[in-house]
Amino acid sequence: MAAKNIEEIVKEKRIEAILDRVLKNEFKGKLISRVEYLKVSMGTKVIIYCARPRLVLGRANENLEKIKKIVEKITGAKDPIIEVVAVENPLLDSEIVADLIASQIEKYGNRAIRRIMQRTMDLVMQAGALGIEVRVTGKVIGDRSSTIREQRGYIKKSGELNKIIGKSVRHAKLPSGVIGVQVRILRSGAVSYTHLRAHET
Repeated sequence: MAAKNIEEIVKEKRIEAILDRVLKNEFKGKLISRVEYLKVSMGTKVIIYCARPRLVLGRANENLEKIKKIVEKITGAKDPIIEVVAVENPLLDSEIVADLIASQIEKYGNRAIRRIMQRTMDLVMQAGALGIEVRVTGKVIGDRSSTIREQRGYIKKSGELNKIIGKSVRHAKLPSGVIGVQVRILRSGAVSYTHLRAHET
């Protein structure tokens, strides 16, 4: 019985990972943080955590049926329950911030990359983050692949503190090629200032 339960958990986590990837790709730029897949008494429930539910659902919920069809195809469940929930502080969510930067790079092009990075990082710090690091890799300048890195505040590179830093990767597709966007955020309240000072010494 225990082995069966473990197999069920692994299967559900695999489905959850597929849903997360597919829905983020399908609704790229809609600022989805993560997708949760649950088996409940009423059947199958999928919770989409995002910056703004209306961006995902559409003004008149026109995307709801599309989401249901995607979930049905992946899970095999009929008439799944779909819930779209707003993240409390989206600018402290690395998934949302990475999607925001990637979608803006696609919109404005690689000449605006530094401006997009700096403006977004300033907003994240104003939202209360202790630190943020953004790396953009690809053909950001000219025909050769290169990396632009910007940082604000405190970001630990290794050790125990690194485990509580949110890290996310998204991609922007430009005519010149694919641009990789990596975001690392140390959230406010994740660790005390005293703890930070202890790791610096």
